[in-house]
Formats: sequence, C-alpha cells, structure tokens
Amino acid sequence: MTDAALKRYIALNEALAGAKPKPDTDSLPFTASALLRAIDTEADPGALAERTRQMHEALKQRLGQYKAPTGPLRWVYAAMMVAQNLDLERFLQLRDALQAARKASGTGHLFGGGSRAALILSLSDEPVETLIARFFAIKQAIRPPWWRADVSVTDTFAAAHAAEGASPTDVAGRREQARAVFKADRVFKSYRHEATRLSVLLHRSPHQAITAFEPLREAVKAHKALRHGYDKSMLVSWAVEGLGPDDIRAMAAISDRLPRKWSSAGSPRTRLAHQILTAGRPGVPGADISAMAAVIAAQTAVMVAIMSSTMIATTSVTTS
Repeated sequence: MTDAALKRYIALNEALAGAKPKPDTDSLPFTASALLRAIDTEADPGALAERTRQMHEALKQRLGQYKAPTGPLRWVYAAMMVAQNLDLERFLQLRDALQAARKASGTGHLFGGGSRAALILSLSDEPVETLIARFFAIKQAIRPPWWRADVSVTDTFAAAHAAEGASPTDVAGRREQARAVFKADRVFKSYRHEATRLSVLLHRSPHQAITAFEPLREAVKAHKALRHGYDKSMLVSWAVEGLGPDDIRAMAAISDRLPRKWSSAGSPRTRLAHQILTAGRPGVPGADISAMAAVIAAQTAVMVAIMSSTMIATTSVTTS
C-alpha cells in the first residue's frame, strides 16, 4: 500500500509539474498530496492535474489576485476541490454567506475572508443557511480566550464540526472532557489544547492517544529519516490520529524515498510523508462526510503551517 501511494504521488507530482501554469516550489508537493485523496482513486494523474489547473484558473478569475486563498494555497485549494468534486459555485456562495453573516454573529473576523471555512462546509450538501448558522454557533461555543486565540484554527474546526452535523453543546462538552484527560498527563498537558481539538474532531479516545505516545516516540528515534524532522507536537498529533510504530516505519520509508527536489528537509518533508501515508485513510471510522471534513481540516492547517514556516525561513536567509 505504501509503494502504491508513493508511486501515485510521484505520478501526480510529475503531471502537475509537466505543464504551465503549475504550482510553485512551495505548493507543488502538497498540491500533489491533496490529489492523492481523490474520490476517484483510479483517475488518471494527468486528468486530475489538468482539472486542478482549470480550477485554479477559475478561482483566479472569480476571486481576483488578492482575495484568499492566494499564492501557494490557491493551488492546494484547487486540488482539494478537484479531489472531492466540490462545486466552485457552492464554495463561492458559502464564502459570501459567511461574510454576510459574520458581523451579526458576534464571533469576530473570518480567516481568509471565510475561504477555509467555505472549503470545508462545501463538503456538506445541507442548505447554506443551515450550515452558516451552525458554523457560527459552534464557533461561538469553542472560541478560546483572547490570549491564545487563533482565528484560523477556530474557523477550521468550527467548519469541520458544522459539516459533520455536530451541535455546539456536544462539541463543547466533548472538548471539556478530553481537555481534562490531557491536562492530567505529564506529556500531553503542554499540548492539551491541540490534542483536545484533534481528538474531538477525529472522535478519538484521549486515553488511547496517551497510551500510544511513548511507542511512537521510540519508533521515531530508531529511524534516521525522521529523527531530525519532527517535533513533539507532531508526535502528539500522530498519537491522537491512532498511528502506531508500524506507521512510523512506513513514514520513514516514504521520507527516505522522496526525491529531495520535491520537498524541504526536516519537518516539511516528514509532514509530506505523513500526508502520503494517510491519504487512503478516513479521518474517522467510515467514509461519511465527517471523515473527509476532519481530513481536510487537518490537512489545510498543515499546509498553512508549512508554507508560513517556509516563507519565514526564506526571508531569514535573504536578510541575514
């Protein structure tokens, strides 16, 4: 399975890079990994790449140059939309509806003009009015205190929960229970907020995540390909996702075989290997809307973090 995923990833990457326009160096690897999650698992890589170019051009024409998603992320959004057969008009309708309802909701501004939330909400076929109302209700219920607020994270998870049909009370209640478990653990207490968000979204047991952590850490130490390309927060996420030592070995094999020119060394490379490894796995048991909502929420957050760190690193090198 690992070999098949890696071969398909390479084919998608080459198809995207083989014509113009094409994603830039930062976004190409992750545009390809987004296409790995295509609903049509047998779709021709060249056809998927062409549809991604068409979607990217359509986003550019409808949003202009400066409206989010911009830059490298626009390619990743285009690939996600193609992979899940999302309708551009519905995405734009949801984005406009979010902006129109934002002020009355009293929940503050929207990340990226509502683009990230609209992408995830597009997975649901419920009426726009229903989704918008549920999104803002959940956002209000899970908003953290101002000193640790990150609207990009809040919007991502509020949209994912809204897309799966969760209620604000249920989400808030499960978060409170999970946070108490993580806070009591020596390792997870420092990452309790991140672990809580992900475990509730993925419907994972906090106790199982805590149990899984130490075997994962030992497995990572044993593999040179990963040893310097991870941090503890990544281990926490993998433990919550339910990964085990066998997954770490498979991830190390993927990382070691990835062409160097297609990804940075270190953390971005490891995150890319993780994306390839988990491409065929739903975010929660089953293959319903909540599963893919969870996957896209997590994947989009990873893309933003990777691209932000890449741009910061590039700026530092240029100015030093």
